[in-house]
Amino acid sequence: MTLKTTILALLLALCSYLSAQVLNTGNPEVQAALQAERLGGIETSPLANFSQQRTPMMDMLMQMVRDDDGRVSHYIGAEVGSAYENDSFVPGKILYGDEELGDIHYRLNAYNNEVEIKSALLGEEEQLALVKNPEVKIVASDAELHFSKYIDEKGNMNEGYLILLLQGEKYTFYKRLRIKFTEPKPAANSMVSATPSRFTNYTEYYFKENGSETIRELPIHKKRTAKLFPSERQTEIQNYIKNNKPDDTVESEMLRLFDFIEK
Repeated sequence: MTLKTTILALLLALCSYLSAQVLNTGNPEVQAALQAERLGGIETSPLANFSQQRTPMMDMLMQMVRDDDGRVSHYIGAEVGSAYENDSFVPGKILYGDEELGDIHYRLNAYNNEVEIKSALLGEEEQLALVKNPEVKIVASDAELHFSKYIDEKGNMNEGYLILLLQGEKYTFYKRLRIKFTEPKPAANSMVSATPSRFTNYTEYYFKENGSETIRELPIHKKRTAKLFPSERQTEIQNYIKNNKPDDTVESEMLRLFDFIEK
């Protein structure tokens, strides 16, 4: 790792930390700095922090995140429901590509499309918002989160966090948690009650053909679902949905559908 690359990495990390902006990983110089960090290893990198037993990439990643202090989208409280998949922080591992960077605690803020992380469950520690980078993922005992681009049912390209459900030989299936916030409404008169503010949860399903980078929404409708797959499979997929009527609010039923499509 050259001195120039080292200085660039440090300056980029410092600027990202001070300005609270996501590092531009599309920039070739940024990519070179990140790659140098990945290849350098803890023994050779001047960014290594032996006393804290953190890898160079973990140091850089923590500097790449955005401080949750007025510079990221705030959590908006509601009287009913939650913005989070799980209100509590749960343990997981953070990876950059295939390289494991360390253990963290995380929770998915599906309303703000953010993953909030802490290094430990200490009351005084403030959460950080994980950098939104397709190379960075969270792996837990029962979940795997990816930041990805995807195409919704209307054909719009979006990006956000997808949760891996099934990795097959032919297809990969995901789910996305979508949370809608509804503002409170005062009572129109004394005869009716006021409507509280609320978060409402929705689950969307996505898939991609292995070998392709395109992730598409998978609507649960016998004709619209079937037409997304090869013509020789369409009739049997239509018949499966017609006969089994999978409920997209029941994950186990969706997994059985995905298993059928994968065969």
